[in-house]
Amino acid sequence: MQVNEVTERKITDKRQAFFLFVICWMAYFTCYIGRLNYSSAMAAMIEEAVLTKTQAGTISMVYFFVYGSGQLLNGFLGDRLPPGRMIFGGLFLSMICNLLMGVSGSFGIMAVVWGINGYAQSMVWPPIIRIFARRLEEAVRLRYCVDIVSTQAAGTLAAYVLSAAVLAVSGWRTVFWGAGLCLLAAAILWAAGYARVERIAGGQAGASRNGRKLFEGKKDKAEESAPAAGKGGRSFLTLIGGGLWLIILPVVVHGILKDGVTSWVPTYILETFHTSASLSVLVTTVLPIVNLSGAYLARALYRKCGGNEVRASAVFFSVSVAALLALWTVGSFSLVLTVVLLSIITASMMGVNTLFVNLLPLRYEKEGKVSSVSGFLNACAYLGTAVSTFSIGLMVEGLGWGATVAGWLAVTAVGLVVCLAVRGRYRTGDTQSSDSGSAASS
Repeated sequence: MQVNEVTERKITDKRQAFFLFVICWMAYFTCYIGRLNYSSAMAAMIEEAVLTKTQAGTISMVYFFVYGSGQLLNGFLGDRLPPGRMIFGGLFLSMICNLLMGVSGSFGIMAVVWGINGYAQSMVWPPIIRIFARRLEEAVRLRYCVDIVSTQAAGTLAAYVLSAAVLAVSGWRTVFWGAGLCLLAAAILWAAGYARVERIAGGQAGASRNGRKLFEGKKDKAEESAPAAGKGGRSFLTLIGGGLWLIILPVVVHGILKDGVTSWVPTYILETFHTSASLSVLVTTVLPIVNLSGAYLARALYRKCGGNEVRASAVFFSVSVAALLALWTVGSFSLVLTVVLLSIITASMMGVNTLFVNLLPLRYEKEGKVSSVSGFLNACAYLGTAVSTFSIGLMVEGLGWGATVAGWLAVTAVGLVVCLAVRGRYRTGDTQSSDSGSAASS
């Protein structure tokens, strides 16, 4: 099933392009509220003996494993199915899962429901990248692909602040019910907003508004040379062999740090500094504020490194290694120092995420595989997240936080070594010459 041709036309009106960005931003922002609320509530659930640490880590592992697998599947589907419907379906199903978590009391049921939530949320990101690549002009889409990273910071901040407020006056169940209502509102707004975009595309394609075309009636050169979504071009396995395989390990490692470690930050603070559950969540809200800087630093480093994502990522991995070494040796002596070091680590991984998951897939527009590449790289990242969220629970229970942080340091060092080893050999094939140059100069 292919998207109607009119939906593939580039938006040339800046107001309409911004409107499309806003509704995509809103959809993905709300996903974070319905995802990180579990991390926020986890400390309280463990403290109330609803879950053990191992069980809590298992549920988180199930979520990220299904989310990562779903990213791979929905990445391929996102190049073939109507992206608007996929995003609405993901938001609505995630809403149902959050409401069910609020009434669940069994570890087994929670694991299943949160796993389904992982798949629901994996339906949102690949179609968004596909929409940006196929609907926005090159200069605009590169800017918005970086700007949408702010959803991660704003969504994380909103999830932690709302959860902390709810935990202070109510129980952990209300955290999930509140997120469910937010997702319902987002699904309704998305349906109305994207219907407006399609209505304008269908009714006014090629029409003039204030002397400017709103949607191009004729495809540009990039679109004329591009195969239909999901058809033509090189096979996906050929793309992997053409250079993607070189960055799989660093992408997995960045997933361990960006989401796996972040999921355990409230519990780490609570147990290391003996704070309350609500305070540990509230303190964690510093992270997303600082994390946003990583995305914009990534764009600057990307230009400095001549469009080489691996070389730019090596800088971020180096910073993370230094911060983790400090956290392992002296972090436990000060809550403020710990938060600063964790902020540096997660901001660096946000930079890596921007380089590999947001910008690099745009190179494959001519292949008709933007969504597929983005979904594949996200799947690799969340494979690392799934493994880490479970293994962290086991390591903390068996070895303590000191050994766990040492483990984070070791895997980050591995990621750095790989980036340094392949930074001069990385290539993405024929797509690199056109897109990377424009990206570096935008």
